[in-house]
Amino acid sequence: MKGAEKEDPEALYFLGKSYAGGKGVVQDYVKAAEYYSKAAEKGYAYAQNNLGACYARGLGVKQDYQQAAGWYRKAAEQGDALAQYSLGSAYSTGRGVPQDLREALKWWRKSAEQNQLQAQNALGQHFFWTAANETNREASEKSYCEAATWLEKCAESGQADAMNNLAYLYSQGLGVQRSLEQAVRWYRAAAELGFAKAQGNLGLMYQDGTGVPQDLVEAHKWFTLGANQGDAIGRRQVMEYRDKKLLTPEQFAEAERLARRFEAVPTGSR
Repeated sequence: MKGAEKEDPEALYFLGKSYAGGKGVVQDYVKAAEYYSKAAEKGYAYAQNNLGACYARGLGVKQDYQQAAGWYRKAAEQGDALAQYSLGSAYSTGRGVPQDLREALKWWRKSAEQNQLQAQNALGQHFFWTAANETNREASEKSYCEAATWLEKCAESGQADAMNNLAYLYSQGLGVQRSLEQAVRWYRAAAELGFAKAQGNLGLMYQDGTGVPQDLVEAHKWFTLGANQGDAIGRRQVMEYRDKKLLTPEQFAEAERLARRFEAVPTGSR
C-alpha cells in the first residue's frame, strides 16, 4: 500500500484493519497491532482506539489494561466516541485506571451525546439500577427519567436489553407516563429479536391480559421460547402450565408449534 510506505497514518490504520480482519491478507494480529501502533504514534485517533482494544484483549500484543486505557484516553480526548465509551468502561471496572464512577459517567456521556449506542445503553442501565436502589424518592424519580431518556435512544437503535428495560419503565410508569401498550411494544420488539428475558415478560403480558387481550396459548409460546434459552420466568411458567394443566392438549400442541416456527428477527433489520 503506497500510503503505508510513506507512513501516512490513515493508510497505516487501514492496513492494520486489513490484517486484523483478514481482508485481502492473511489475518495477523501482530502485524495489525504494529500498523495501528505506527498510526497511533502519529496521533490518528481511530488507530489509537483500535490499539487500545488490542491491548485490552491481548490481540497481537501482551494484554495490558494500563496501555489500553492510555491509548483509549488519547483517542477519547480527540473526540472519538468509541474510545470515550471504552475509557468510561475502564473507569467503571477499574481496569488500567483507578475505579471511578464519576469519570466513567463523564466519558460515557460524552460518547452517548455522539449517539454511540453502547454508551447510551451503559448510561441507561446505570441510571435504571441506581433508581431501583435509591432510597430517596425524588432522587429515584430523577434517575428513572435519566434512564428512560438513554434507554429510549438505545432501544430505537435496536438494543434488545434496552428495549426490555424501557418496556418495564412503561409498564410501571417510572420516568415515563405509564403505557401498557408501549410496554407491550418494547417487550415484543426485544422478544422478536430473540431476547430471552423479554420473551418471558411478554408471556406474562399475554397471560394476564395486560396491554393485550389475554391469550394463554400465545403466553405459553413466549414462555417456551424464553425457557429454551434459560429464562427464569419462562422456565417457571412452563412448569406451572404443565403442573396445573392450564391448557388443553390441543392448546399445548398449538403453543409448541408456534414456538417451533418462531424465527428471531435479524439484528439491525428494524
